[in-house]
Amino acid sequence: MKRGLFGVLSGGLGLFLLLSGGCATLPSTKPLAELQQQQAVVLFRETMARQQDCPSCLDAQVRLSLKSVVQNGTISGFIQAKAPSFLKFTGLNPLGQPLLFLTTDGTFFRYVVVPEAKGYEGLVTAAAFKKYAPQGFDPAHGFYWLSGRLAPEKLRIFSVAEDPEGHGLWLELAYADDASAGGLLRRHVLFDPAQRVILRHLVADPDGRIMVDVRYDDYAKASEGGSDNCRLPGVIRIHANNNGALMELTLGDWLPDASFNAGDFRVDLPLGFTLVPVE
Repeated sequence: MKRGLFGVLSGGLGLFLLLSGGCATLPSTKPLAELQQQQAVVLFRETMARQQDCPSCLDAQVRLSLKSVVQNGTISGFIQAKAPSFLKFTGLNPLGQPLLFLTTDGTFFRYVVVPEAKGYEGLVTAAAFKKYAPQGFDPAHGFYWLSGRLAPEKLRIFSVAEDPEGHGLWLELAYADDASAGGLLRRHVLFDPAQRVILRHLVADPDGRIMVDVRYDDYAKASEGGSDNCRLPGVIRIHANNNGALMELTLGDWLPDASFNAGDFRVDLPLGFTLVPVE
């Protein structure tokens, strides 16, 4: 991949650039009585189970802001997603014309840069893609990262404690597959028991170092009359410890009853565009 592509990636791969604004640390907590812990776990599991009945697609306008020592900027466009891993971002220029497209099915990605008349594609495990999607972010769960939810997998909960500033409950957990593989990744989730939403999601390595820190805010119903269990975050702030930057996604104007199939996440190259394989 050429240097020019990396320049555009730095300003435009909003959904996948899990970037850093400093070195996050494990949260401070206050202990809960055993009965309170049990009640919290029941409420949390109940909320996660109800969210499995929520719509599995979303379509929204998005404004993506990036601040780093290398580049600052904002790009607006549209984001579409389908559980568990289909994502499509369309970035627009100031005139409202397509500037770039990024799609992935959780295994492969394609990135089309209109001004360059080029498309880049490869596996999400490619070094170039992983440079912008650090360890801890799993493209196979892309929809759930975007919707402020956990993937509908079996969870192992290790501890529950209270946030010292009264923002909710901290649960230390892992997906069952992660835990059975030796607990390589631990998740620390800040859960608001009153609103029944996730406010923060951190992923830590075995040494307790935070790799990804995602904060969610401004939850709202995607459609009038929608379920409170299925609210979506209007603001997503993303940090990680790999490349010194801060990203914020502001979402809104959700399309009610969005429905997609796998073909909707395919972007064909226009005539005359060059396809560049990425390794």
